[in-house]
Amino acid sequence: MVTAQLPGLSCPFPGNMNPFVKKSDLHTASWVRKLNLVTDHSVWQGYQQQKFTWMVARMFPNASLFALNIASDFNTLLFLWDDEIDRISGDGHSEGFEMLVRRILDILKGKSNPAAEAASPILIAMRDIWKRMQQLGDTPWQQRFAKSLQAAFTANSWRMQHVTDLNAISLEEYMEYRPGIGGANFFVDLAEIMENVHLPEHYYADPLVKKLAAYCSRTICWANDIFSFPKELEQGDELNLVMMMKNKKQLPLEDAITAAVAVHDNEIQEFLHTAEVLLALSPASDRPLLGRYILMLEHMMEGNISWSTKDTIRYNQLQLVG
Repeated sequence: MVTAQLPGLSCPFPGNMNPFVKKSDLHTASWVRKLNLVTDHSVWQGYQQQKFTWMVARMFPNASLFALNIASDFNTLLFLWDDEIDRISGDGHSEGFEMLVRRILDILKGKSNPAAEAASPILIAMRDIWKRMQQLGDTPWQQRFAKSLQAAFTANSWRMQHVTDLNAISLEEYMEYRPGIGGANFFVDLAEIMENVHLPEHYYADPLVKKLAAYCSRTICWANDIFSFPKELEQGDELNLVMMMKNKKQLPLEDAITAAVAVHDNEIQEFLHTAEVLLALSPASDRPLLGRYILMLEHMMEGNISWSTKDTIRYNQLQLVG
């Protein structure tokens, strides 16, 4: 087993747990059984021990039960699918992934393929989740979410093409694609309907708001890479910030960990600075809502770290220090 001692990550943000976490977890367990997403009881027990609902309950502490159920179902589906992608990409095959992606995007576009959906529990689950999401997000939000999800699929396709040949990619390329690989890009969109924080439409084109969303999604991914690299290394997957730092910069492992932590912490500081600038430059009447948007992103970053270090067994190889 690969183990590592990690310095603590910078996370100067408030944290909280959604009070509906246990109710939502029971809902998702029932939902998974109903849709036959996991048919082996022992396998499902292993997934339940990873506490996927606790992740979104920490990220979205103010979500209603209806909203949290959506996030819990969606997050669980993504982890189930992510483990399947890991298995497929390890073999260098992407045909099945690409077909499933096209059909999921069809669902988001309102297209229907009953025969295909009937044959795939994942598609049935995605259609059910999307119907509920549409009750919370208006048309512009749905379009943003669909665009982000498509970008994530593109990033994962890139990952599958390169996971067996890391010499062909640069550290910079990996860092560009990583938020989409982990889905953190569309989780920022998801947060808006979870926390009921909707900015006026013009703010989504504002460079500072875009930067805040990018810092949030990236730091979530860097934290995840730092927590997960021992597990991934044992599986032969070195497409990870720590291992990319080690291999591309020819660093000892401990120095690579330190470098990855520095990337995370530097971007946390950039987030804080950008938030200050945004609030200072915005009309006073918009600052309360922008403050809620910033707090929403802070909850996501803090929630991811707290879930990784306090709740889940997914990264139990880690020894955290300082």
